[in-house]
Amino acid sequence: MPDPSPSAMPSVDNRNRMISFRLSVEEYEKFRELCFNAGIRSLSEMARVAINTFLNQTPQAVVQTSLDVRISELEAKLQRLSQELKRQSNNNNRHGNGQNASE
Repeated sequence: MPDPSPSAMPSVDNRNRMISFRLSVEEYEKFRELCFNAGIRSLSEMARVAINTFLNQTPQAVVQTSLDVRISELEAKLQRLSQELKRQSNNNNRHGNGQNASE
């Protein structure tokens, strides 16, 4: 398997294609932190390392990674929904108790 490290990447002269995509604030902050912790000098360089690592995986590993990410995202959304439901339930109980006491 080819080495995805920055030193194994094509020189700047060979980089003539550009990819642009959007991240959420949370994704961007996590990416910046990963870049900093890995000692990589720029977000672009980190993106190239990540893409090269991803390109060197088997198709099955790519599918599994994609599924793992989607499952993690769904788990986080479920947790936020659960917290919101609890918050709304607490608000309804407070307001409901106040109405029952005045009836």
